[in-house]
Amino acid sequence: MKQLTLGRCLSLAVCLAVAMATDQVDYYGHRVISIVPDSEEQLQSLVDLHATAAIDFWQLPSSVGRSADIHVSPATIHYVTDVLDSVNLTHKILLEDLGKSIVEEKRHIAMRRYQHLEERFDLFNYHPLHEITEHLEYLNQTNALVSTSVAGTTLEGRDIVLVTISTEDAASSTKPVLFFDCNIHAREWIAGAVCLSLIDRLSSQYTSDPEIAALVDAYDWKIVPIANPDGYSFTWTSNRLWRKNRNGNNGSFCKGVDCNRNFPIGFGGARSSTITCSPDYRGLEAFSERESSTLQNIMKANQGRVKAAVSIHSYSQHWMSAYGNQQEHPREYDRIERVMNASVRALEATYGTVYESGSIYDILYAASGTSTDYYYESEGVVYSYLVELRDKGQKKFILPPSEIAPTFEETFNGIKAMVNAM
Repeated sequence: MKQLTLGRCLSLAVCLAVAMATDQVDYYGHRVISIVPDSEEQLQSLVDLHATAAIDFWQLPSSVGRSADIHVSPATIHYVTDVLDSVNLTHKILLEDLGKSIVEEKRHIAMRRYQHLEERFDLFNYHPLHEITEHLEYLNQTNALVSTSVAGTTLEGRDIVLVTISTEDAASSTKPVLFFDCNIHAREWIAGAVCLSLIDRLSSQYTSDPEIAALVDAYDWKIVPIANPDGYSFTWTSNRLWRKNRNGNNGSFCKGVDCNRNFPIGFGGARSSTITCSPDYRGLEAFSERESSTLQNIMKANQGRVKAAVSIHSYSQHWMSAYGNQQEHPREYDRIERVMNASVRALEATYGTVYESGSIYDILYAASGTSTDYYYESEGVVYSYLVELRDKGQKKFILPPSEIAPTFEETFNGIKAMVNAM
């Protein structure tokens, strides 16, 4: 067995120590359970549970026969199981101990960091916000195709960075735009990682890959890799499973607004909460949050040029279109569905990962106040999609770094197919 030098041993020890020290919220004993409603009564009980209590649904109930995933703590498990028992709902355990899962994830991150110490930035690992910001600034300084700008600032003073990949000057270009918002839900780390890989692939292989050259020649690519910097930072320093931003919510001891329930189309409707402690709390009014209003400002600044807008999330392996707030399909749904199906076929052909496609309402559930509905309805972006990345298995939000590369490759193939089919 190859011997490690003292320096390498110390580096590994530092990596592991840093990784293990960051998660301050104790998730030991927390579980994720899955429930499949067999009747409308059982489904309604889950809907009511989501609407009336600050319960952390990881997968919301959508229809009879479709599973719902709930994160339960030692403090909430008895309440939740009592509700389930009252309508004869049984559950199975998906994750036995979230605390152990989070520690395992951090070990994987630390080990990969140790293995790639000589790399300036390892795209296929997870990174805290300051490392991402430094990496984007490096690309801005060293790659002529890449420019960065501060599209907005958060309540805690962090920059919301917009990355533009273009053969033209970003300020004066008139080319059509492909827009991506990523990681608006803080705990969905794979979303930001995939978008960072997208930036790298487009900018680093322009001169070597004719297909990428054609995509960058034809479009300006505008990407917000971390749309919720405050929440994302909080997942690294305090609470790995935090979803919202860090709004103080005057009068409440619970912080945060779900920025993807803070857009105007259907604001305040189904599956958005008025309870400040809920992971789905929608805020006081549409665009009350700096994160959502920043995305609005980007769209306004590029009005008439945005040909596709894609919101990257996790998990559940879905490629979805508007609407989320209503059952009715968009006027151009035949075109929207054709492009969406082309994307899913290309994605699935990469590694065989199975995705579902359709409107948010049809595939998941009624979801009001989403960016996808806003981009379509208010900004006229016909090809407005919400993509839920891997997985459907046992990792959920805590997807290991080993999944970043394959998740990106299949998603990129889906994105290329989307652009070519539009």
